[in-house]
Amino acid sequence: MELKQMKYFKTIVEEGTITQAARVLHISQPPLSMQLKAIEEELDTILIERGHRHITLTPAGHLFYRRCNQMLNLYEQTSKEVQGAATQILRFGITSSNGYLITHDHMDVFRKKYPKLDIHMKEGTTYEMMDALLAHEIDIALVRTPFDSTNVKSFLFKPEPMIAVGPSTLVNEKKNHLIDYRDDPVLIHRRYRQFIIDYCLNELQFQPHIPIITDDIRTALVWGSILDQVVIIPEAAIPYIDLNSQTYTKLKDKGLYTSAAFITRKEELSPIIETFISLIIKDYKI
Repeated sequence: MELKQMKYFKTIVEEGTITQAARVLHISQPPLSMQLKAIEEELDTILIERGHRHITLTPAGHLFYRRCNQMLNLYEQTSKEVQGAATQILRFGITSSNGYLITHDHMDVFRKKYPKLDIHMKEGTTYEMMDALLAHEIDIALVRTPFDSTNVKSFLFKPEPMIAVGPSTLVNEKKNHLIDYRDDPVLIHRRYRQFIIDYCLNELQFQPHIPIITDDIRTALVWGSILDQVVIIPEAAIPYIDLNSQTYTKLKDKGLYTSAAFITRKEELSPIIETFISLIIKDYKI
């Protein structure tokens, strides 16, 4: 299969119809339809359900679309790197709870060492960052345990506790175990849902009440403030807390400790990445 065919498929999906995709690609519709048919025949599966007004992706089509994006992005990135080898690029992924681990001082030292380096940022969940890393969309990511480290090289930070955040009527320094909030609804990041549920069921023997799950810790804090409810998040997210309306306490449950971690592809530790990791992790090392 050629990259040109992947570009054709990507355009069809993003334009919504073969007719509109043909216009964007400056080709006629019949050859584009034939290219789509050839792709499906080569893969021996249906990728698109044709409709009168709009195409619909099959599950296989969704997967192939993601892979087309990854392959085309990798090709584009490789071309840029080869054509302008003097330009250094660090493609860096990060999760929302880890943003404050990288400080002005860290970046000041790093940028002085690599003044011509461009940094391309990508944000998402730990699992999204791992997928992006293995798909060569990024070079390094700052994520958080737990995760499967089988296919990546990990550099762990010091473990840190979860914290309970909420109004002072619900959260105080004496309520420093998760079981103290067994009667309260708690808001959490989707990333920690099963982690927290398993801990509550297996270690504390109660079913937590989790009415709201978010995809970003900052969103969880906003909704916790709006609803005057308790939010359970990693300690690293403390700088996101609005201390005018919320307070927090560190939870002593060792089973809830997590670690931030840098992850890279195995055996692909360039001098730039090695410098970046060592500069930051020394302040948070176990």
